[in-house]
Amino acid sequence: MRKHWLTCTLYLILALVLVAGCGGTPPTLDEAQAQMDAGDFTAAADLLEQLVKHDDQNAEAYFLLGLTYFNLESYEQARAAFGQALQLDESRAAAVHHNLGALAYQIGDMDTAIEEFKSALDADPNDSDTHYQLGATYLVQSLPTEIQPPDEEKLQQAQAEFEAALALTPGKPEALVGIGNIYLLQNRLPEAIETLEQVVEDNPQMPEALFALGRTYATAGDVPQAQATLQRFLDTDPPAVWAQQAQEILAQLGE
Repeated sequence: MRKHWLTCTLYLILALVLVAGCGGTPPTLDEAQAQMDAGDFTAAADLLEQLVKHDDQNAEAYFLLGLTYFNLESYEQARAAFGQALQLDESRAAAVHHNLGALAYQIGDMDTAIEEFKSALDADPNDSDTHYQLGATYLVQSLPTEIQPPDEEKLQQAQAEFEAALALTPGKPEALVGIGNIYLLQNRLPEAIETLEQVVEDNPQMPEALFALGRTYATAGDVPQAQATLQRFLDTDPPAVWAQQAQEILAQLGE
């Protein structure tokens, strides 16, 4: 059984040319996987839809179909396909619940995301990716509003999950960025800078690390370092929503 994890990061998905199945012979999982590996999720979904029509007891096909629908942003169809995969094969509980958590995170349903990630950890408590994703969800819930400061309880829950991820995968850069962001929200700027500088040193093209470090330099009043780091971040060609935030910070720094 292949192990696939969805992550709560943003990517641009390029839909390529639709490839139909050949004749009356049902497609194979390998053919669908090849389309997924090539980034052609439309073609992969077409092949997998044909496959499950031919074999409606194929849990792997439904699981891969859930992944393709997720990448096509067809979230209700993805949820249904993952559910069918789990119904056919309960051993997939950790992967299915993880991916359902990522799906809920993607549409902004953080409470459901937390429950799904917890269910994934009930099935596999030693998966560092799920601990990281759960921490990231708590971190989003902790963010301040115009009238409320950061939620300290959620920050502590986020840090506990990031530390659990690091215990299982030492040096996991995503978890370290998460901890750096916690330090930033707690105004522990020297600790945030130290943590994030180390991540950037080890992963010089990691957009999340560069963005977090640039924001931290800006908060600390180190304008030259903030400008240089945010420009490095923009040079990675990040998703538009991140790029816009970085450009807004740079504009404020230049005032």
